[in-house]
Amino acid sequence: MSPCISIAASSLGVEQGNRLESQYLAPVLRKLDGALYEGVLTSGENARECLTRVVLVATGGTEDTIISLAKKTKLLYLLYIEEYNSLPAVIEAVGYLKNNGKDVSVAKLEGTQQIQELLEKLGRMEKTYEKIRVARLGLIGGISPWLVYSKVEPETLHKRFGAGLVEVALEELVKTYNSVSKVEVPREIIENALEVKIPISEIQKAYRLYLAIKQVIGKESLDGLTIKCFDIIKELDTTACLALSLLNTMGFPAACEGDVPLLVSMVLGEWSTGQPVFMANPAIISGDSVLFAHCTAPLISSYSLMTHFESGRGVGIMVKFPVGEKVTVYRVNPNLDTLRIFTGTILESPWSNRHCRTQVKVKLSQPRVILDRSFGNHYALVLGDHTEELFGVARLLGLNLETY
Repeated sequence: MSPCISIAASSLGVEQGNRLESQYLAPVLRKLDGALYEGVLTSGENARECLTRVVLVATGGTEDTIISLAKKTKLLYLLYIEEYNSLPAVIEAVGYLKNNGKDVSVAKLEGTQQIQELLEKLGRMEKTYEKIRVARLGLIGGISPWLVYSKVEPETLHKRFGAGLVEVALEELVKTYNSVSKVEVPREIIENALEVKIPISEIQKAYRLYLAIKQVIGKESLDGLTIKCFDIIKELDTTACLALSLLNTMGFPAACEGDVPLLVSMVLGEWSTGQPVFMANPAIISGDSVLFAHCTAPLISSYSLMTHFESGRGVGIMVKFPVGEKVTVYRVNPNLDTLRIFTGTILESPWSNRHCRTQVKVKLSQPRVILDRSFGNHYALVLGDHTEELFGVARLLGLNLETY
């Protein structure tokens, strides 16, 4: 499916609608083959059913058209102009729609770049919605015993999203690991690191595990995975941190500790934004900031290779997230019915050897919510403000929203 886009005009305002088409849509539609343009509409009667739809409101007298289009759309975006009574029509229609339980997003029409970016975001939202409904999410080795709350029954996952949970025994991964005979670590993994504080032999073992996990992904046709990683240390004397880092860097959602709700969160974030996601523990909550830390992170900037924090073994990844950048922090609750989203800014923070290797301090509004109304002990972070994409996917999936 692809986003639909149309122009709403009154029967007396078709000429104004045509002007908007020429001014704003012609340049966009030449660049975007995926969008389905429905033309200048004076009625929504013959419009198609669309998962997402953008409507440029050209004139007043378009309230009925907007409402009719909304009824044929799961996710509606209205763009108004400051002339020809466009805004009054939008205000009236939105009042009716929201009073009747229909969610709708509204913004002023700013230009072709805005439309192009919105259609691209909607395209990713639609793909995320469609993909998760048939996704195969792997659970390798089971759930870590300390995750007493962050659990999801396979039936709940399938009922809420359509996705299937594929359970893979740890023995299967160990067997695959032992079958990997030739291991050549790509030179750039070592050469691009700021520091390498572990023997090359440890990196080879960790990369061998990555190759084994890739084989399991292929064999089971997985679209994402979470792994009971601490058991790996005991079985293979290495860590999964490098493997998960490389997978997430490539846009393949990969979570730690068998945390399925967090894996679902990473799936929604990576697929809807096109950006790699960092999974982390809230390690310190102080004032208006939270220190998030974990030993695996996507390689989004400079990094060092060191040991895993708790065990002092294998490979841990220390990535330096860019100070001053916006970041979206979010998580789906274990019931899979609510998405919590924070937006914040990355702060300067000294590195500590008392926490996991990658450490990101983020200024947030109401960070105590993480503790006082717990959704679990992991959160997902993605660089940039991606509330719009996450909101949109949540609305398509029927999730409740918490925003801070």
